[in-house]
Parts: sequence; C-alpha cells; structure tokens
Amino acid sequence: MKKAFVIAIVALPLAAIGMLTRGYTAPSPAVQETISGDWTAKVKQTDNGPVLWLSLNRSSDSRKDRFQMSSNFPLQDFTGLNPNANSNVQFTLQREAGTVVFEGLFKDGKGVGDFKFTPNGGFIATMRNLGYDDLTTEKLFSMAVLDVGTNFINEMKSLGYDKLTLDQLFGLRALGVTAAFAREAQDWGFGKLSADNLIEIKAMGINPDYIRSMKSLGFDDLSLSKVIELKALGVNEDYIKEMRSVGFDNIPVNKLIEMKAMGITADYVRKMRDLGLKNVSINELIQIKATGADKILAREKR
Repeated sequence: MKKAFVIAIVALPLAAIGMLTRGYTAPSPAVQETISGDWTAKVKQTDNGPVLWLSLNRSSDSRKDRFQMSSNFPLQDFTGLNPNANSNVQFTLQREAGTVVFEGLFKDGKGVGDFKFTPNGGFIATMRNLGYDDLTTEKLFSMAVLDVGTNFINEMKSLGYDKLTLDQLFGLRALGVTAAFAREAQDWGFGKLSADNLIEIKAMGINPDYIRSMKSLGFDDLSLSKVIELKALGVNEDYIKEMRSVGFDNIPVNKLIEMKAMGITADYVRKMRDLGLKNVSINELIQIKATGADKILAREKR
C-alpha cells in the first residue's frame, strides 16, 4: 500500500443494548451495522507492477457522516476482480475485520460502482481477547481497508511492540511499516525505536542510505530526532557539499537546521559576499536572513 495513503477515522458512539430477555445476548452493534457507499477505480502502473487505485466514498446505515479515502491496492488483494471485463462486475476485498463487496462496471481498466462493508463478528471477539474493546463499525472498516489484523499485531508484538493503540496500528499500516522494516530499523544505531518513531521515519522517507550519507560527511553522533529534523527540512548530502563549496566545512547540526529552515543556500552566501560581506559568518547569515537585512543591503547596493 502506497506510502502516501491517508485515512480519517470518524468515531461514532453506539448506544448500549440492554436486552434482559432470558437466554438472549445482544449481538455487538458493530456486527449489526454495515457501511455502504460508492467507489471509483483505475489500474495504474507502478515500479512494483500494476495496482488498483481505489477511491471510496461512504455513509453508514445509521449515520449521515461522510467518509472519503483513496489509495493503491495490489490487484491480488481482491477476489473476482477483472479490470478489463467491459461489463458489470462483482469483486470482494476479504479481510479479517470483515468483507467489502464491490458491484459496478469496469471498462478498459477503469471502474465505478457501489460497495458494502460487513464486519466479521468473530474478529471482534478475537480483538477483544487481544485487549481491543469498543470496535465500532467505522474502526472495523478502517482495519479492513488498511489490513490491520491479528497477523500484523502478533508480528509487531513479537518485536516488543505490545499494546499498540489502534491509531498507532492505523499509522503503521497506512505508511507501509512492516515487521521486517521495524526489525531492520532497530539496527540503524538508534536503539529501541517506539511505534511513533517508526511512523515518523517512514513518513519522512528515512532509510539506511540517508543515514549512511550523513555519517560519511562526519555526522556520526546524530540522534534520531536530529535525523528526523534534517530530513524534514531537506538537508541532504548535496546541500552540505554545496555549503562546503562556499567555505563552510564544519557546520554544527543545529546550525545546518537553522540555515536550511531560513532558506540559506550556497547561492545566497555568494550574493551576500557580492554585496560586500566577504567574511560573513554562519551566525551573521542567519541573523541577516531572519531580520531582512539582506533586502536593505541589496537596495543600498543599487
């Protein structure tokens, strides 16, 4: 599932069902309620092969809330899918949390129609045993779409990620964090990473190559928080080498972060020198940029 996937969860409080009839136990509200809506889709080619880009718009049986999400799915996630059917179709997305049934029309790799999600009552009981109570239909729908199930939960648990919240599970799955990625990330030199750490580094696109490149430039003792800051601002090997090309060889990490945040580049340094600031320092550049003094200097130079 593509990195860029974003999904919103609408929490819908459910009224307690208190039927006291002898010998009767009320079924879970989530089992009774379904979610339906409409879908559009098209087959896309990616570096990993063809995928189905799928957009879902839905409403629930008992609420007027609307929900929209879109993401890429591997074609093999679906049963009965034929994107080139050029006719009416029915296909399903079968997950532990429940089943989404799609009906509509597919022609030349593009489709449109309606869907219906039905929760899996057995999954609700299983999740309750794992410590996850009060699973609403909306949460189950999100779990189905993101493929949050017992396998993933147990894999993460085996790596020490016990008692993850649903929001953490959603974030991990939405960004494509796998148990293999979590295992690999533990060897990056930052010690034990939390689930939130995994979400951050995956969202930022931090990988071993980025870390190695920073270390090769002399930044050996970076904390994970500094790595995240650097990556978020776009500080990379090219930027550091450009700054070194204008004479700033040993820039402290905090100053790198400040300079990049202020938009100070090698070209900016050259412009300041052309304005007469031949020996301008890093701290002076930051102050000049922050106060707008560079614009004053440019006007005076004219």
